[in-house]
Order: sequence, then structure tokens, then C-alpha cells
Amino acid sequence: MDKTQDMTRSFIKDAVKYLPAQITPGIIGFISIPIITRLFLPKDYGNYSLVMATVMVLTTLVGWLPMSIIRFYPAYERDKKLDLFSTNIIKLTLLSALAVSVLFLISLVCFKTYISSELYWLMFIGIGVFIAMAVFNVFQHFLRSKRYVSWYSGFAIWRSAVGFGVGLGLILLFKMGIEGLLWGIILCLVVIFPLAWRKAIDRTSVMFSKVNLPFAKEMARYSFPLVVGNLAAWILSLSDRYILEFFRGTQEVGIYSASYNISEKSILLLTGLFGLASGPIAMHIWEREGEEKSADFVSKITRYYLIACIPAVIGLSALSKPLMKVMTGAQYFYGYRIILFVTAGVLLYGLQQKFQSGFLFHKKTGYITFSIVASGLLNLLLNFIFIPRYGYFAAAITTLISYSFLLFLMIIFSRRFFIWKFPFKSLIKVALAAAIMGVVVYYVSNSLAFSVLIKLVLSILLGIFIYFLLLFLLQEFQASEKNEIKRFLRISA
Repeated sequence: MDKTQDMTRSFIKDAVKYLPAQITPGIIGFISIPIITRLFLPKDYGNYSLVMATVMVLTTLVGWLPMSIIRFYPAYERDKKLDLFSTNIIKLTLLSALAVSVLFLISLVCFKTYISSELYWLMFIGIGVFIAMAVFNVFQHFLRSKRYVSWYSGFAIWRSAVGFGVGLGLILLFKMGIEGLLWGIILCLVVIFPLAWRKAIDRTSVMFSKVNLPFAKEMARYSFPLVVGNLAAWILSLSDRYILEFFRGTQEVGIYSASYNISEKSILLLTGLFGLASGPIAMHIWEREGEEKSADFVSKITRYYLIACIPAVIGLSALSKPLMKVMTGAQYFYGYRIILFVTAGVLLYGLQQKFQSGFLFHKKTGYITFSIVASGLLNLLLNFIFIPRYGYFAAAITTLISYSFLLFLMIIFSRRFFIWKFPFKSLIKVALAAAIMGVVVYYVSNSLAFSVLIKLVLSILLGIFIYFLLLFLLQEFQASEKNEIKRFLRISA
């Protein structure tokens, strides 16, 4: 067996280990949305969504450090310089989080008159959420690089499950408003910090000395373009909430956010799983095996991604109405109209990440930045044109258009540095199987004389069975893959 095949097995094993870390937030997200949308009006949920969007922006500003960990940890480990690496990453994280917090506080005070009193207070709590999340993300990326998958998953489950549980407890027991959800995140992360530090950083101690400037410059040269790109990605995925707030009001922000979160979390569960498991392995292959093996690995991972994600998009779209009835309060129902556009957009966003591989291998991150910035600007332009007239429906469509443009740019630019074989045959078979499955699921969900919840569950189970049956009939799975699945299941058992 060659090393690339061994790495593919490692990817599958890691993906299975990462699965709880992805499934649990997804489950918590699905549980939280019907609870929150029944406890709070769209206006309150809209304010909460704006705060969490802002936290995402602030976290992105310090995101250059987690990205540096994934890229440079294997090299510093190889050169036996992990103490230098870990110490400086922690120092830079603390300094960056402090600087961003101060700048945001100043901005918040300056724009106080333009913000409602409820949102203003929530934004202050959001600063605490940001600081806690920034530090926690660094710990998690160390665990990813070290491939401590079980610990990564455990901490991720803690953050989502305990964070929501504590927040809900604060709301129900202490009669807090929606700010209880924010306090829940802060409290659950602060409690887990000591253990996360010990597992992620180990024996490294952070001394009050100057940051190693050559180290900081090396990290910055690689990651700052990606930070700009991630900020543009924020424009792609989150800025529409602010534009909706400005032109249409918090009510539409709440409806849009509920539908968007249901759609996005479902597909991101899969796209995030692939990114978590494949990222560190891809870098190890590149550093140790070279370009040919890396291209083979990226091609295989892309095929698995298509097999997993395309049916999810089709299935969610076919079940959009019953899904919204079960998942949200009555005031949020008509958000079902955007589920197809949001899920398709997230699918394309995950696919374009596969074309980023060559840029990351060759440290040509400027191309990623340019592509995402261009797509983000396109999204802003389209939002300003169409949201004032068509509201949140336009926001969903413009996001899909912008993600399509981003994928197009990534494909064009990436071929200059790294060429790999795209699995077109698998794409055709998967699309055909998913389309047939979608038609059956739509018919079943709209014809059976059962409760909405029962029809939803039956449709999902039937859809999974039909889809994989069709893939087997279309001979998508090779004999070696069937044997690998059987072998892996025996080992896991």
C-alpha cells in the first residue's frame, strides 16, 4: 500500500473521529433554533444574530494565528522548534485580541447614537465572547495540528452543548433575555481553558518577553492575505444581515438568520468535517511526499465531498417546508424560500476550498485574497441594489451568485500552480442519484397523511436509502472502496 492510500485511510479515520465535533454543534444548532425562535421574537433573534456576526468578524481579524498553526506546525515540529512556535503564537494571540477589543470598544462608543440600546448592550457582551473564542480557537488549532482528534472533538462538543445549555439555563432560571446565550458561551469557555491549555500547548510557558519579530513576520506574510480573504468571506456570508437591518429592519434579519442558519449549519457540518480532517493531512503529504501525491489526495477528497454534500443540498431543498414548520415558530416559516439558494451557496463555498490547496502549498495566499475580495465586493454591490426592494430573498440569491463567482476565480487562478484531476464522472453519477432521490423525497413529504415531524423523518431515511442504492447501481463505489469500508467497520467495531 502506498503512503497516499495510507493517508486516505488516515483521513477517513480522522473524519470519523471529528464527526462528533461536527454533529454535536449541528444537533445543538437544530435544537436551539426551534427553542430560540419560540422564546424570542424575530427582532430579538435578529439582534443576537448581528452580535454573533460581529463576533465572527472580530475573530477573523485574529484568525491569522490559527491559520499559521495549521500551515507551519509540521515544519517547526520537523525542525524541533515547537517551544519557539507555541510561545510566540500565544503571545501574538493575546496581543492581537487585546488590540482588536480596544479598537472595537472605541468604535462602539463612537457609533452609540446609531445603535438601539438593546443591540448596544449585547455588543458589549459580544466583546467577551470574542476574546474567549479567539483564545479557544488557537487551542483547537494546536490540537488539530497535533492530530489530537478526540480532544478536539471533546472541546468542540463542550463549547456547543454546554455553552447552549448554560445560556438556556440563564434565560429560563434567571429570567435573562437573549443575552443569556452570550454569557453561556463565555462561561463554558472560561471554565475549560486550563485543560485546553494543558492538552494543546503542553509544557510551554509564556514568558513576559518580546515577541520574536522574524517569527511574527513569517506568520504574517503567510496569513495576513488570508485574513483579508476571510474578511471578504464575511462580506459574502454575513454582511447581508447589516444591510437588511439598515434597509428592511431587524424583523427581516431574524427571519433570514433563522432560515440561513438551518441551511448553512446542515451543509457546513459536512464541509467543516472535510476541512478539519483533510487540512493537516494534506500539509503533511505536501511536506513529505510532494506534488503528485498531494494532487491524488485532493482529487480523492473532492470526490468524497461531492458524494456527501450534493444529496444534502437536494434533500434539504426538497424538505424545506416541513423543515421550517418543525424547526421554527410560525413567524419564521416563509424563510423556507431561501433554503435552496443558501445550501447551494455553501456547497460551492466548500468546493472552492479544494481549489485553494495549491495556493496554500505554494504559500501564494494573495490569490485567495484577491478572489474572495472580488466576490465579496460583488456581493456587496448586488445586496445594495436588490435588498432594499426584495429583502432577504434577494440576499440569499446574491450570496449564491457571489459564491459561484468565487469558485470560478479559484478554478482559473489555481491552475497556474497546482493541477489535479477533478472527479467529473463521480459528479455526474452523484448529481443523477441525488436528483432522483430529491423527487421521491419531495413527493413523499407532500403526500403521506402523517404529522409533519413523522413525514420529515420518514422522508430523510427513505432519501438516504434511495441515494446510496442508486450509487451502488451506478457503480460509483469501486471494489477496493467497498472492501475498505468493510475493513474499517470491522476495526471500528
